[in-house]
Amino acid sequence: MSVSGARIKILAAGLLLGTLLAAGCARLTPDKVNAQWSLMDSSAVTEESTSLDLGVMRIACGSGITGEITGTHVAYSAEDITIGLVVEELDGQAQTCQSNETVPYTIKLDEPVGNRSLTDASCTEAEQEQGTTPACEHDGIRWAP
Repeated sequence: MSVSGARIKILAAGLLLGTLLAAGCARLTPDKVNAQWSLMDSSAVTEESTSLDLGVMRIACGSGITGEITGTHVAYSAEDITIGLVVEELDGQAQTCQSNETVPYTIKLDEPVGNRSLTDASCTEAEQEQGTTPACEHDGIRWAP
């Protein structure tokens, strides 16, 4: 393929993406953890659990809106299962900073909880760019056996 042929394909792909974004048919969603979660009923978690009912809340100011959950990050280790959630970006308007709504969400795990802690990924050092929040006490551990 010639250089100009490759450029035409790149331009066409960019034009298509721009058209879809402008029409609202597609949107770029960041994959960065931007929500915190809690267990809706911690007494329902057992070593055999493979799904968890969570209450999810946007971390940043959102005019009271958490929005739709658009992604999950789950990391399994011998000691814990770390869960991170991504909620949709809000429009570019300025947001007020009252507490955001809690949105129910059920996450399916690839492995049973077993004898591992459940940790909120938004509380890990890599995710805490704005300092510790009260929800991150106990290193973000939401459940421990």
